[in-house]
Amino acid sequence: MLIGLAIGAFGQIMVVMVGNNFALVITAWIIGTLGAAVACAMPFAMLADTVDFGEWKTGIRASGFLTAVGSAFCIQLGSGFGSFIPSKIMSAAGFVANKSQSAASLASIHFCFVWLPVIIYAIVAAIMVLYFKYERNEPKVKADLDKRHALAAAQNN
Repeated sequence: MLIGLAIGAFGQIMVVMVGNNFALVITAWIIGTLGAAVACAMPFAMLADTVDFGEWKTGIRASGFLTAVGSAFCIQLGSGFGSFIPSKIMSAAGFVANKSQSAASLASIHFCFVWLPVIIYAIVAAIMVLYFKYERNEPKVKADLDKRHALAAAQNN
């Protein structure tokens, strides 16, 4: 996920660095989008680890609940914030749809298009660094769960 975030941020920053060269802007945009796609896909893969960790801690395997909250609710919440934050930034800068834009509103569009994603990627990367603490436990969690499941299967037979 960190690699995807880094590639996404790199692509976003390159959009600014390449100037008005259309081919390079598109190339940078594609790089940024591919990095973001990797980063956006990773939480779905990490849900299984969350289910395992929850079962390890509580004894309850809440895969349906965690998947519903982790994917459906969080996607909706993220989509809402993803629209709300840029709209508030652009509104504060004087953006009015379908009108000639002031220098401030054009700057806010540029900020929201290029720099806001980079800031969000940095925040998510900082959070993911904290995840390493739990990721290191994953082999122990899986081994403990395997023992529990084997013991439960032996008791049922």
